Amino acid sequence: MDRWHLGGGSKAEEDPFHYDYETVRNGGLIFAGLAFVVGLIILLSKRFRCGGSKTRRQISENEL
Repeated sequence: MDRWHLGGGSKAEEDPFHYDYETVRNGGLIFAGLAFVVGLIILLSKRFRCGGSKTRRQISENEL
């Protein structure tokens, strides 16, 4: 058995790979929410254009 799993160890001998899973989960949920909102904004920005000319130029038969 190695020294990390021996019973009765002090705080200094804790596993160095111990994570606060609640903080990691909350950070992941916040990141996923922001990525979702940014994706929606990108999708909707291509569908609804603000400003600019909305009329299309007519093409005559000679230009084809």
